[in-house]
Amino acid sequence: MAEIRENPCVSVNKLGQYLTATPALRKRIIHAQKNPPDPQYLRYPEAAQAIVEFLCGGRDEVILRYHQRRMLNATPETDFDAHRLALCAEALQRFLASADELALTNAVASPADAELPPMALSGVTINVRPELILRSVDRHGQMHSGLLKLYFSKHTPLTEQSGQYIATVLHMYAEQHLQQRGPVDHRLVRVFDVFAGKVYVAPKAQQRRLGNLELACAEIAACWDVN
Repeated sequence: MAEIRENPCVSVNKLGQYLTATPALRKRIIHAQKNPPDPQYLRYPEAAQAIVEFLCGGRDEVILRYHQRRMLNATPETDFDAHRLALCAEALQRFLASADELALTNAVASPADAELPPMALSGVTINVRPELILRSVDRHGQMHSGLLKLYFSKHTPLTEQSGQYIATVLHMYAEQHLQQRGPVDHRLVRVFDVFAGKVYVAPKAQQRRLGNLELACAEIAACWDVN
């Protein structure tokens, strides 16, 4: 296990789940965020990397097929690795079936900087870690920007509410870091649930959601030391 996190910290995907969770699940989310797994036990980094390569590299299906075969033909060192690679290959298959839902025809994708810092809200550090920067030029020649976040969970799909909350945080984050690349367009701020094949676009009206996000983060901060 990785070292216990002393200060309140949550991933943006888990924060989205937290906003719509039962009290028992909220407690489990805080405990899991305080005691994160070792990075080697993360399940989907290879799948995310393959999807980024696909979206930035001409969106050629051959790219995803190549990575899928590579994962299925790999010789895993442990049972966990075998399970992880199988899940990644399945994630790519699901993505292939639903990639058109992203509707990125007029947007140019580039990898997001891995060194982008986390954001802070109500005493909690939020790890956003978007996979892609999206850019598009409007009919007046103005460049607009946005972010894409991938969500991976085979058995816990996002709900409409949780997807909208994650997209709202992503929009806040884009406004903090992308303004120099052109105004942020909420339509270019998207969360994609890979296994469910569903995209969530940042809402234009965000005030109520922002208030709920602030309250949720304050609650996480208050409960951190007792979980």
